[in-house]
Amino acid sequence: MSRHVLHVSPSHPRHHRTINEALAAALPDSIINVWPGQYAENVVLTTAVTITAEEGRGSVVLEPVEGSAVVMAAERATLSGVLLRATGADRATVDVASGHLRLDDCEVRADAWAAVLARGSAGLSLNGCRVENAGGSGIVTTGTARTVVQHTSIEGIAGSAVYVGDDAELRLLDSTLTRAKGNGVVATDRARGTVERCDISAIGQPAVVVQKDSAMRLIESVVHDTADVGVYVTSTGQVVVDDCRTADTGSHGIQIAGGADPHIRHTRITRPRASGIHVNERSRGTFEACEVEDAGASGVWVGGGSDPVFDSLLVRDCSGTGVTLADDAVGTLTDLTVRHVQEHGIVIRTGANPLLRKATVTDCAGHGIVVVERGRGRIEDCDISETRYAAVHTADGGHPYISGTTVHGGTDAGILIGEGGQSALRDCDIRGAGVDGLTVEADGDVSVSRTRIRDCRGNGVRLAEGARGSFTGCELTGNGGDGIVVASTEPIVIRDCTVAANRRSGLRQTLPSDRLTVEDLTSRDNALPDAYGTAQATGDTPAEQPRTGGASGGAPSTPPEQVPKPGSEAKAQPDEAERNSAEELLQKLEQLVGLAGVKREVATLVNLNRLAKRRTEAGLPSLPMGRHLVFSGPPGTGKTTVARLYAGILAALGALRRGHVVEVARADLVAQIVGGTAIKTTEKFTEAMGGVLFVDEAYSLVNGANAGGGPDFGKEAIDTLVKLMEDHRDEVVVIAAGYTHDMRKFMDANPGLASRFTRTVEFENYSTPEMVTIAEQFCTTHSYELADDTRAALHKYFEAVPRDANFGNGRTARKVFEEMVDRQAHRLAAQPNADAYDLTRLLPEDVGEIPGGGIGAGAGTRDEAGVTAILAELDAMVGLAEVKREVTDLVSLLAQVQHRKAAGLPAPPVSRHLIFSGNPGTGKTTVARLYAKLLTALGILQRGQLIEVARGDLVGEYIGHTAQRTKEAFDRARGGLLFIDEAYALLPPGGSGGQDFGKEAIDTLVKLMEDHRDEVVVIAAGYTDEMRAFTAANPGLSSRFTQWVEFEDYSADELVTILGSQADANGYELGEEAIELLRGHFEATHEGRVSGNGRYARKVLDAMVTAQARRISGLATPTVQDLRLLSPADVKSVRQ
Repeated sequence: MSRHVLHVSPSHPRHHRTINEALAAALPDSIINVWPGQYAENVVLTTAVTITAEEGRGSVVLEPVEGSAVVMAAERATLSGVLLRATGADRATVDVASGHLRLDDCEVRADAWAAVLARGSAGLSLNGCRVENAGGSGIVTTGTARTVVQHTSIEGIAGSAVYVGDDAELRLLDSTLTRAKGNGVVATDRARGTVERCDISAIGQPAVVVQKDSAMRLIESVVHDTADVGVYVTSTGQVVVDDCRTADTGSHGIQIAGGADPHIRHTRITRPRASGIHVNERSRGTFEACEVEDAGASGVWVGGGSDPVFDSLLVRDCSGTGVTLADDAVGTLTDLTVRHVQEHGIVIRTGANPLLRKATVTDCAGHGIVVVERGRGRIEDCDISETRYAAVHTADGGHPYISGTTVHGGTDAGILIGEGGQSALRDCDIRGAGVDGLTVEADGDVSVSRTRIRDCRGNGVRLAEGARGSFTGCELTGNGGDGIVVASTEPIVIRDCTVAANRRSGLRQTLPSDRLTVEDLTSRDNALPDAYGTAQATGDTPAEQPRTGGASGGAPSTPPEQVPKPGSEAKAQPDEAERNSAEELLQKLEQLVGLAGVKREVATLVNLNRLAKRRTEAGLPSLPMGRHLVFSGPPGTGKTTVARLYAGILAALGALRRGHVVEVARADLVAQIVGGTAIKTTEKFTEAMGGVLFVDEAYSLVNGANAGGGPDFGKEAIDTLVKLMEDHRDEVVVIAAGYTHDMRKFMDANPGLASRFTRTVEFENYSTPEMVTIAEQFCTTHSYELADDTRAALHKYFEAVPRDANFGNGRTARKVFEEMVDRQAHRLAAQPNADAYDLTRLLPEDVGEIPGGGIGAGAGTRDEAGVTAILAELDAMVGLAEVKREVTDLVSLLAQVQHRKAAGLPAPPVSRHLIFSGNPGTGKTTVARLYAKLLTALGILQRGQLIEVARGDLVGEYIGHTAQRTKEAFDRARGGLLFIDEAYALLPPGGSGGQDFGKEAIDTLVKLMEDHRDEVVVIAAGYTDEMRAFTAANPGLSSRFTQWVEFEDYSADELVTILGSQADANGYELGEEAIELLRGHFEATHEGRVSGNGRYARKVLDAMVTAQARRISGLATPTVQDLRLLSPADVKSVRQ
């Protein structure tokens, strides 16, 4: 049976003049042929029809005067070849509310909220279409709608190209998405999507976003040339990325966050501006056979406690580190290959603890693997070769376990254990190192068993002064220096080892010490005799004669005639030795850069311990002295180093039996089963018997992984620790370390902590001259020297570095030194004839760009569009007319000052500091954030961060503590805005003086505002009368806070508007009667401090929602309107 056919033409006499006229005459399944022309009508499809353009795509233009071009209300319909145009800020050009609409070979050119919208339970198909929208999103699918898009081009989109939300479903096949200012594809809520064989490019925000509980399959697609992240996944739903490629993304290639666990395989990431793969926020993810190439930062970055799995990952040709694991990340990496990266191959730091299995790391411009800053990790069956620096380097609390691993080639040491580093090596093979096979520096500690170290250009093993180590069942052969050279007086144990065919001695000890233990050593065919213990360098053991040593304590035993008799004066000798040892350690402490207050505190503690010992020897009661300490302060200030020195000093004084340090963090103490934490904590405490238990980041036991709910195993660790400290008070010293602010929370977690940790040692940030000195020390250690002008360049650099939460102190100095070496290498690459002098000399240009962090012309680039957008955001806020005028005028004045300076004209001094006065709930914090953004967009602020503080964040607990805390908060705000809420609370109660530390905070603040006037903007906020008293409390405040912005209470109409906006945002509606009742309610509410303003509006809405839920709970099947409408009865239920 033939289908009913109708014709539409604006000029043909026998055809329908309009499409709607033809629709009115159409039968189900009719075909409507539309002749060329422009049709200004809104087409509402109520009958199943097919509408076609008689002469093909673009010949028919459907463009209504206003509203949607097409609204779908039929069971099904098809449009073919039609050009659809419409304008409307709150409507879609094509609105599919029900049924199924098919668009074939159509073009949608919109300037609307959305070009195409499928909602409710509708269905939508696009095939061979083109979609543009200069005013909003491209294709939007919500509700339970299902959309299929094939062979379609979506381009020139002001918002996101494709959006799918609620419980909707999307299939996007063989299509192109380009030139979207928002996202390319967004899946959110519980939506499901498939994107297959698509090309996504020129996207302004993350190109593919999968969030909340949505699911997505991204197959055989390409994301390239974007301004932001390529693929961004935060969803807890199932996400699969298979056989895809990202290239030239403006940020990370793939970013995983929010606890997501995607499956990504056979995907290649090339030339991302940041990391290729970035995993954060306790996320997981499985990555199979993926490649990262030419990343602008780390090829792969994993942090924030994340635990991804990588199998057969290739990382190559990256500008930064190959793989970085940080911030308590875990992760399993199998068959990883890292090659030809410009920095280190793999970095494990800040508590990360991954498993590396069968990894290959080669041709790195830095180290092969770096483990620092409490990093751990298992490195199993790996191959590391041809690195510029040591193949494996651990320091600063790093403690990897390395087994079955081969290290070969390279121009530096095979394995370097630096200061504060530890490592265990089992069944490894180190060969052909450019210097020593294994180097252990001062305060390093290594345990090596069943390991071969051979054919290295330097020594097989070199143990520097202060190093510790044990070697069991090892072979050291054919090395260019000694097999093992010991220059340390710390405990060294060598058991059942073979040293053979080395070009110097098999074993050589350079310093006399009775702490070297040698058992069952086989030494043969070495060029020089062994020299250790009683043997001398010119001893009588011929080089060609094998030597098998028995047990040796290192130093010669005391001859019989010199054994001291009971009661002889030789009795005093051990005390003298202890005193000398303590003095040596105190001298080492004194030699540390900076830390004047710390040195003073430690010296006091040492004197107290000495006095306690003398009182005990004199038969007097011992001093009531607590030995446990809190080390508080920012990272990188030497807390771990000082703890080790303190342990050694106590051991030298006889206050501790051994003086060793056991370092632990939350993961070492806390288990995930009831009772397991007490066992782990007790084991570590027992291990520390006779020494020091150093609990790093102790505050994490309070606000650790289970802070969001569930069993609090961190508290169990604290309770166990408190009991053990009481039961073994004379056997262990416990040092708890962490950030100052967080350590106060730790001390409040258990009443017993305050009585056991009676002394706090504060570690302050290093000053600029101290940072320069530390950098110079790194240079000296590694045989570099600074040119005359380089010190000044470093001073200028460190002076500009913000002292915020990210400032690493000594770690920052080390990072700067390493970057200087990298820049020098790049500079000298163009000078093939550079001599030794050039190779060791660091110039000012090697320092790099000075980091921004302040205020003033040039602090940042001016963003005119950003200024306009932020002012529009401010203007959109309800009420606050006077506030908007004040802020806008101030911004205009600051902009004028910038223009005058640029023109070389004198500029009037303008105070950027403000007083925000008014009652709570009037938007002071929101406006402060916008003000910070405005100053950043103007180029006045470099960073624009808002640091929000109150009295509790500034005021300390003893004299001097407040100044430090105020300075720390001020430093965090450098380059941004410090917002002091309820600033009047810093005034002494009742206006009295006395010992209230709030006055100290005000005095410190005034001085900091003067000393750093061009670095921080300060806003002090609070009630109007109280803020007048605040500014009068110190003459310096009134001169620095010259600008007042008064926040008036909202009117009743404004509160109604605020509540209505909040209701609308949450899917609720208000009728006219309800609005009038609300207006009366707000007018009757007491004005002033009790009203709460915007906060009270939120409270009223919450009460109305609760009342609505109570009201409709009796309805068997409430409609959507029932669920949305807030009735007058709901308003009346609200109590004033």
